[in-house]
Amino acid sequence: MNAAKAILRSRGFEIIGERVPIRRSGFEISDVDLMASKEGELYAVEVKSGRLDVGGVRQAYVNSLLVNAKPLVVCRGFADPSAEILAKELGVEVIVLEDLFLSDPEELRSIIREEIRRGIMEVLPAVINPPELEPTDLDVLKAIASTEEFRDAAESLKISEDDLGRELGRMRLQGKIPRWVRDYSELREWAISLLKSHGVTFSRRSVDKN
Repeated sequence: MNAAKAILRSRGFEIIGERVPIRRSGFEISDVDLMASKEGELYAVEVKSGRLDVGGVRQAYVNSLLVNAKPLVVCRGFADPSAEILAKELGVEVIVLEDLFLSDPEELRSIIREEIRRGIMEVLPAVINPPELEPTDLDVLKAIASTEEFRDAAESLKISEDDLGRELGRMRLQGKIPRWVRDYSELREWAISLLKSHGVTFSRRSVDKN
């Protein structure tokens, strides 16, 4: 995150918020990594440590609509041509982290140490002590683990996308979905992991597709 903030500032952006929650009907359904402004325009910035895939492009676009801002992603490049094409179609601006020049090796080591520390502190509690799940939670997690798209999960549950967003917001508030889960691919990975830790079986047909 520090590297992303540095490159944004070097390009004239002002950072005005970090990990900004997105709420609907009183529930937090997602968050934006960074809110930034430049030349009077507001940007919703998603920060990816790796390459940007199609799911990440969609997530950045949807989050920007929810906060009425322009979509911007800072990442290590595109995972494949389809992600690059979709970003252009949706108007998602992408800044590649390779453009960042770190002249001080100690600064780079400090950034890496801090990101590793944050990652461990976010993930470790849920791994050591998985949350208790209610039947409704299990249904939601199984639908997510078995689908590749948010809307498909809602359809499999026979509820609207808004209702699914509210369910996920409730689960996030109860600590059943950690704050570091920010897009659907991360949510699906978490759902699979949590279901396995509880010994719950589910269909992975769509998850295993190439």
